[in-house]
Amino acid sequence: MIARSAPARLRRAAGIGALFVAAAAASAATFTVTNTSDTGPGSLRQAIADANGSAGPHTINFNIPGADPGCDASGVCTIAPTSYMGFINPTVLIDGYSQPGSSVNTLPAGTNAALKIVLSAVNVFNQSCFGITGTTTVRGIVFSGFWNNAIDSVSGTGTHVTGCFFGIEADGVTPNKCNTCLTSFVDDSMVVGGPDPADRNLFGSANNTLIYGDQGSTNLLVQNNLVGSDRTGTIPLPNTTGILDSSASGNLFLDNVVNGNTGYAIGIGGNAIARGNKVGTDPSGTIVLKGGSIGIYGVNFAVIGGPAPGDGNVVAGNTVGIRLAQGGDGNLVRGNSVFGNRALGIDNGPDGATPNDPGDADTTQNFPVLKSVTTGATTHIVAVLHSKPSKTFDIDFFSNASCSNFPRDFDEGHFYLGTATATTDGAGTAAIDVTLPVASESGARITMTATDQVGGSTSEFSQRLPFSVLPTSGPAGVGIPILVKGTDFAAGATVTIGGQPVTGISVSDSNTITGTSPVLTPGTVNDLVVSNTDGTAGTLVKGWVSDFLDVPGGQQFYNFVTTLVSNALTVGVGGGNYGVGQGTKRQQMAVFLLKAEHGLCYTPPPCTGTFPDVPCSLSFAPWIEQLAAEGITTGCGGGNFCPDAFVTRRQMAVFLLKTKYGSSYLPPDCTGLFDDVLCPGAPAVNFIEELYNEQVTGGCQASPLLYCPDGTSTRGQMAVFITKTFSLQ
Repeated sequence: MIARSAPARLRRAAGIGALFVAAAAASAATFTVTNTSDTGPGSLRQAIADANGSAGPHTINFNIPGADPGCDASGVCTIAPTSYMGFINPTVLIDGYSQPGSSVNTLPAGTNAALKIVLSAVNVFNQSCFGITGTTTVRGIVFSGFWNNAIDSVSGTGTHVTGCFFGIEADGVTPNKCNTCLTSFVDDSMVVGGPDPADRNLFGSANNTLIYGDQGSTNLLVQNNLVGSDRTGTIPLPNTTGILDSSASGNLFLDNVVNGNTGYAIGIGGNAIARGNKVGTDPSGTIVLKGGSIGIYGVNFAVIGGPAPGDGNVVAGNTVGIRLAQGGDGNLVRGNSVFGNRALGIDNGPDGATPNDPGDADTTQNFPVLKSVTTGATTHIVAVLHSKPSKTFDIDFFSNASCSNFPRDFDEGHFYLGTATATTDGAGTAAIDVTLPVASESGARITMTATDQVGGSTSEFSQRLPFSVLPTSGPAGVGIPILVKGTDFAAGATVTIGGQPVTGISVSDSNTITGTSPVLTPGTVNDLVVSNTDGTAGTLVKGWVSDFLDVPGGQQFYNFVTTLVSNALTVGVGGGNYGVGQGTKRQQMAVFLLKAEHGLCYTPPPCTGTFPDVPCSLSFAPWIEQLAAEGITTGCGGGNFCPDAFVTRRQMAVFLLKTKYGSSYLPPDCTGLFDDVLCPGAPAVNFIEELYNEQVTGGCQASPLLYCPDGTSTRGQMAVFITKTFSLQ
């Protein structure tokens, strides 16, 4: 993690010291803010100056009359400083809840707090609101739009920020971005939030980071906050990073709900602990929203979760669920619920699943390999761990639904089942044979992690033996050389594709098998299975496509068609053909879009009869109605959907981008890229140009650049559009 320097004003330690020397001991006092002016009697700036005149403890209350010009009809009063308000030095409580009409949050999830005091950055740029060098509690205040930090905690001790809103307006809905909302530069025992509903802060939207613990922050506690969402915790707001910790002092991050990030949702520093957080979900931990490129990033002996009830984090809706630096060495990851992430659930680096190595000589802990599972009222698991000799490991067990969102997704760990210990023998092998008193559904995908009890390092989730095959497709009538990559391959291993044996097998090492593919039926998608002689085996579901007769190797759409069908989003039209030049019907498009968005396990709600021309007897009807329910389409006009009409290239642009970004998405204004799409004026021109800018399409002609907006989207073009838009692999 990269530490950022404090603003220059925060480095003027001599001035801060002088303020401390000047402060004289005095009795506790209450200073009341009675207007929204920036300066003068009754202003907040004056109250801070008065409080700084003696050691305290003091209280700053608010009692601004509704007739004040800075107050609106709802009683929200906005103070807009024109410059930095300075440091708060003594022990002070700044109590926004003292303003009439204010109230604390009482909800167990989300926040219904009514905040009536707003500190707005409308009159300042690249400045904080105020800084803290003493022991200060700030509660019940909205900090709106501060581009630097709303609050700088420079050298405080026990600063407490509770029940406040940052980067969002007083309604708890409308974002007003800060750059970094709240920073603990040098603060011992700063608390952001707390265990009670009334303690919960709401952090809305930030250009950079919502909560930042700098290198000088010690004993920081960030607890029970809504980070990167509206007040319900169910609508993500745009951010780069939710919580970022650059210190190495063992800071705590507990029970936060974090969403809406393009970078880390939570990044924790050395010896830090993250437990009970919900990353990428709603507050219930059951509805997947939007986490980040990495859900939780841990370095240097981080603790992420734990085996006790309530310790585990819920991590979903990210690209990578949990990423560990330094090969995972010393990082403990246990008891978490990790699911619905686009790449790996746990990634010990480098990017992608890390195969086990003989003797576990590297810094990445090997994972156990599954042999068999028996489900029912109990769950019986047989597995083996190959690791360092004569060591004891905690083996944690997880289950996942039998259906995988995409065929070759790597397994995660949705439901924590329990734990057992295993000790390796002198050769580094530990047999695992455990019956857990927990029911699992038939066909449940069981995964495991191994954690070294001495070193504390946790493995990635256990995976199937084959990770990938190259190439992923080939001609139907002849065998070709293939390369299978994976883990724990052993001498004597066999490989089949579509139930037919791969011939000429050579196990080059524990991660590599070569051979020749079998002859298969044209236009079929086939499983690849690797089996070892010790009973371990694994399946690469839909790992091999036997070429369609009308899409041979080298055909314009070949790679996109094989990717689409291997992800089970569509099949051919029969007779070994894909129908590459046929038009894509609107009813077919509904299925393609929703499967690409939600995954193969998704089933839409039953049909209710939304469109007169879509009877519920039509197999596509539930998909069409759900596409409308999500706001992706309103039909073709006159209340109808036109299910058998072909999708035009203009319609395709809108369908794709609204499915990817949501029904409320509005692309940037057009610039006039295409000669045949008038800008402005042509229907959907902004969507068409954004599709080009995102490199999903290059148009239908390069010179002059044309899009052919009213042309039919063929099945070949649709394969390109879907594969690129949703980054299918």
